[in-house]
Amino acid sequence: MLELVFEDSGVSHRVPVRGGLTLGRSSDNDVVLRDFSVSRHHARIEENDGDLHLVDLESTNGVRINEEFVASGAFVLGDLLGVGSFELRVEEAASDTGSLSSATFLRPLSEFNQDYGLEGQPQEISKEIGPRERVFEILAQVAKVLIQVEELDPVLEKVMDLVFDQLRVDRGFIVLFDADGNPQLELNRVRESQVSEDAEVPISRTILDMVSQQQVAILTHDAQADQRFEAGRSVRIHQIRSAMCAPLWHRERVIGVIYVDSPLHVGSFSASDLDLLTALSNYAAVAIERARLNENIRRERQARDRLERYHSPAVIEAVLSESGDDRATVTVRETSILFADIVGFTARCETLPPEEVAAFLNQFFSLAADVIFKYGGTLDKFIGDAVMAFFGAPLPQDDHAERAVRSALELLTALDEWNTEREAVGEDRVEVRVAVNSGPVVVGDIGSATRVDYTVLGNTVNVASRLEEHVAKPGTIVLGESTQAATAGLFPTEPLGSVQLKGLSRKINIFRLAAEEIEKTEAEN
Repeated sequence: MLELVFEDSGVSHRVPVRGGLTLGRSSDNDVVLRDFSVSRHHARIEENDGDLHLVDLESTNGVRINEEFVASGAFVLGDLLGVGSFELRVEEAASDTGSLSSATFLRPLSEFNQDYGLEGQPQEISKEIGPRERVFEILAQVAKVLIQVEELDPVLEKVMDLVFDQLRVDRGFIVLFDADGNPQLELNRVRESQVSEDAEVPISRTILDMVSQQQVAILTHDAQADQRFEAGRSVRIHQIRSAMCAPLWHRERVIGVIYVDSPLHVGSFSASDLDLLTALSNYAAVAIERARLNENIRRERQARDRLERYHSPAVIEAVLSESGDDRATVTVRETSILFADIVGFTARCETLPPEEVAAFLNQFFSLAADVIFKYGGTLDKFIGDAVMAFFGAPLPQDDHAERAVRSALELLTALDEWNTEREAVGEDRVEVRVAVNSGPVVVGDIGSATRVDYTVLGNTVNVASRLEEHVAKPGTIVLGESTQAATAGLFPTEPLGSVQLKGLSRKINIFRLAAEEIEKTEAEN
């Protein structure tokens, strides 16, 4: 038995010689020679009456036998065959190989990528190959192109590009089904131009329903004469002639369809075209679901990023771990609201350039956020130079009042440390007013159709704001009566009497947190 012996990338290959053996650059050849001096389908070995012949398949660079170019020539043991830049010697098969080939085919990824143009665009498919080989080549390119695209809209555009590149279609449409099974047109295209947004889309609902419900791919050479679509009003209205429709099949369900047609020509498509569209739809369905998954991941990341702006890491983990809880629902919850405001901020800003004002606020806000997060609070918003936070949501906290008060105390302690640093470099001290009030609030995502914020609303919030603005003194913490009652025995307080706040029908009792007694007790201990 004879063998063709050659080297490729430093690796020796031995291939048994037989009639019908094909040589070329394309991966569907029996002997794959990866070099652009070799045509996709370069040569074939034929056997006639026991003689072996090397036949040139109209290759670009021809074939050689012992350095002589031939269109077809016989060869024997010891001859040297030339195919492009490759030289293949005809040798006797090694005795220990038996009937098995020792040939090894290696294809570097760099060579695989050479089959594609710039930015992952597929190169033109060879017109020399048959329908079956053409499908394989196209699908190899489809897999390469679609796996590189992660967002839905570009995936749909790439799919339609491939449809128009490989099929003689005049119009193409991609329809995806929503969660309720209703079809939504995602992309439409006509050759040489785009369908206008206000144009009626000429898709046959009869064909669409048949594909999605019966889970079949459809080819019609002339929909006007096809008895299957006699009842289809849209077929007649839009003068649909040649048409194909293939389901976007993912796992156990049809997530959409790819529909193509030609309104002017009869018999534009063949069975092999339908096979190609069906195979392409299968690849496209995987890519579409992958893009949707990526979108879900991005939304989850954005949600986590948003949570990190308002909640402590511990609260975030607890919220995300309760996957069955719908946090978007607006509910009534018992919480404690904290307001902290810088004293004399307006006067301070008059003498500072804007960039220094921003740097100053960033330092204060960072200090306040760290303290709030430490006690599991939610940072609601920054209001000018003030900070608003709440405790007891989104996760219920039975000790929300204690957490809020401890957060307020630690905020003053942290502020003293910051003031020490400021005085050391010749800067003035910063003082804040703090108020905490507890009670029921409405909490959840509140806002317009285009923007919402996770926040709290209600009289409890209004009282806390007015206590900070009208009652609290610089360097003090004022508590509402509900907060004082919830923390009685934990913190020493001093009653400040009853006050009538704007918007309230009755007076409320207020208290000052005796922070100096707490410091004295801690010092003695």
